[in-house]
Amino acid sequence: MLQVFLDRLDLRWGTSTDWIIVIANALWNGAEIDLVCILPSAILVADFKSHDGRLIGTENGPWQADGAVVKGGRKDNPYQQLRDNKFSVLNWLQSKSLLTGRNLGHISAGVVFGGDIEDHLELPAKVRSWFYPTNLNNCTALLDRLASPELHIDPKEAQDIIHQLGVQPVEWLSSHPKVRDIGQEPFKPLPRTLLTAHQHEALQTLTNFVSTDGLITFSVLGMTSTGKSRLLATLVSEIQKSRRTPIVLAPNRRLAVHAPVEAESIYAHLFGGVNSQGKKDDVAKESAEPDVIPMRLCEDDEDAVYLLDDAHLLSNSRFTTPDRKQYGSGHLLDDFCDFTELGSGKRKAIFFGDPYQIQRSGDNDSALLGQFQKSRELKHQFLELSQVIDTTGGSAKLANAERLVKAIRSERFAELDLLKDEGFRQADRQTAASEILERYRSDPSSVWYLAETHAKANALTVWVRERLHGKKRPMSLEPGDLLEIYVSGEDKDFGGRRLVTSVGLRETYEQPLKGRDAQIVFHSMSCSLDKTEHNPVDVFEEFLVSERPELSADIAIAEWVRRKSETLPPLPAFAYVRYGYASTVHHAQGMSQAICYVNCDHAAGHHSEGFFRWLYSALTVPERELVLVNFTDIQPYDSAVWKTAAVSVAADIPIGAGWSFQPNGIASEQDQQRSVPPGLEESKDFHKSLAIWLRIAKAAQALGWHVAKAACHSYQEQYDLVGPKGELSRLRIAYNGKNVVTAIHVNDSAHWSLLASLAAECLQANGYSPEVESLLTSARSRLGPYGWKIVSATEAAYRLHLVVARDHEERVSIEINFGKQGLVSSLRPLHTSNLALLDEIKEALL
Repeated sequence: MLQVFLDRLDLRWGTSTDWIIVIANALWNGAEIDLVCILPSAILVADFKSHDGRLIGTENGPWQADGAVVKGGRKDNPYQQLRDNKFSVLNWLQSKSLLTGRNLGHISAGVVFGGDIEDHLELPAKVRSWFYPTNLNNCTALLDRLASPELHIDPKEAQDIIHQLGVQPVEWLSSHPKVRDIGQEPFKPLPRTLLTAHQHEALQTLTNFVSTDGLITFSVLGMTSTGKSRLLATLVSEIQKSRRTPIVLAPNRRLAVHAPVEAESIYAHLFGGVNSQGKKDDVAKESAEPDVIPMRLCEDDEDAVYLLDDAHLLSNSRFTTPDRKQYGSGHLLDDFCDFTELGSGKRKAIFFGDPYQIQRSGDNDSALLGQFQKSRELKHQFLELSQVIDTTGGSAKLANAERLVKAIRSERFAELDLLKDEGFRQADRQTAASEILERYRSDPSSVWYLAETHAKANALTVWVRERLHGKKRPMSLEPGDLLEIYVSGEDKDFGGRRLVTSVGLRETYEQPLKGRDAQIVFHSMSCSLDKTEHNPVDVFEEFLVSERPELSADIAIAEWVRRKSETLPPLPAFAYVRYGYASTVHHAQGMSQAICYVNCDHAAGHHSEGFFRWLYSALTVPERELVLVNFTDIQPYDSAVWKTAAVSVAADIPIGAGWSFQPNGIASEQDQQRSVPPGLEESKDFHKSLAIWLRIAKAAQALGWHVAKAACHSYQEQYDLVGPKGELSRLRIAYNGKNVVTAIHVNDSAHWSLLASLAAECLQANGYSPEVESLLTSARSRLGPYGWKIVSATEAAYRLHLVVARDHEERVSIEINFGKQGLVSSLRPLHTSNLALLDEIKEALL
């Protein structure tokens, strides 16, 4: 079908100066995709199907063509298959920092059928906006009409995509005569994706740093989607132009492979790569000391510039691998500085990272924040990329990441209201459990469960395995199990998740240790894995099933002593693997998965910097869909205690209190054009009266009323108001010596609605502390659906007095006590017109 497809395209593009690039059967982010077509203003991700006839089906159900089932690979139907493939292409482009500044959400997808089809698919309009069933006879017309002004692609950028994919380009040899515009200039390659002005400024700062003597290290900080990868790739070119050597290093080999430019694992660079071996002792000692892999001799150019990507994943805290290997001193940043001799020559280092994610160490051991460099007396600078580059078309995930970062920057964790869309949602436990189980059954490699602790991840693993294997206590390894390989005997950076295809023998080993009455017993299990060249694999069973992140000391030492033994048969090279169903967010940092379910139970509680950083880090893992479990929007009343001991029934609870006025404030140009009502100029304190009148006049105008006459007295103003239909009302405003209004009254209870609306409008325009503004916003959103308005709001130190009202005879005054973060500790109803109202207020706020 591919050749027929190309023949159809030849009729259109073979005789044209327009261009199209067709990429067939390539791997995009781990997914093999039949077809990706790139045009000047479009990208189409497609799959071939040989069917024809009447096509029926739905978004989530099976498809049929004239009664024959139309499969979607491992998915229920072609739509689900192409949806995943679209996101594989989108995420691959983002990971390579290609087509930055374009709206990649406008990538299209389609199914190309071999024969004519009648499209009777029941698909939502939103799906139809980007998903197109077509056939070989009509595919050219579809490609011709696909265009998005937000997806302009330059030919050079299309060539960059081919280069990054690593596929072999084949020049289109048309069977038709070549047509060229008269006077057409030869094609000149255009520059790579343009940097934003903000990125250009950052690039200039970095090139100045590289060329300036005396400056040694630099940190480039930025949240997700701020263009750090694109800036790094451009900086590599600039460093090369200056005739210096850029060396790009990543925290591990997996990240190095997916880096935007050629990169190497920092461990491979410092310690010689995956085949490095620890020092061998003559005698196996029974101790917990790890094998040490020595640092190699640095042979880098004397003026090398090191660019360390994902530096938030680097730390100077001591680290050993699961198989008891220690690289150098175990303190990576110390070893890096010693290896490069930073500070004693011309070499420089630039760290790129996200300061808002979970950090791998405290500030003193962090590569990003400068404290580590200061401890080594290295001159350090930093800048932060603050401009978010949205290539998602306005996704909720990116918007929520910005909200989390804003909270972390301001150190305010009292509230968090998250947006939702098809790629970001919340689910209750029961719904999530059903979805997770179904997804692990149908497509286990596409889903991952993330939690705070190893114990929580392990609990999910136990639950899932029992149901997948249909038995209460399955064996440690069963065919179909999903594993994540931490360390393999064949490749120290093996990584990734693999399915067990078969399980072999289980071997038992015994090793005596000094001071232990019984021998220490451990096991290995042989199994074969999919997508793996080195089969079978000998899995270290105790590491696989451990309920802790690490092995027990006795097991670790026993395995090490037994492996060093020269009298017993040698142990096989164990693979250190975990079950691949669930992980901690800490472990998942820097990784990606199509769909993630995140268990939001967190020991620090939801009102903490630790939780906000943890949740933000979790948001960076899923590529297509994120589902929050055990989460409700965070609001400042979450932890409040409801105290009703002091409440009393009151007939008339004051309304309108709490807003302040500035007698000498600056009036806007519009306010200066207003005509003061009769009587106002007679005030003995004209500036105070003017300030109060302006606030009331603007609030009344919004309601269709105006002040017709004023009478000004000491600490009290009185206004005659006229409504839109000539209604008359008299308003009385009382205030104190601090220029704060204490109450507003009307002379006729029939105008209570006007009074409540005026009070609410005046309070909305008032200035409060950020903590109180947050409390008021949250209270309004929760009380509004019940018909309640906030009609008084008086702020004191860590205390807010509210009056909420729904009717003339339905009022409640509440004292709200809160802390420095704006988190409410207690709610104390003080007065109410009816005790029966309290339960409704409590339900709304708590």
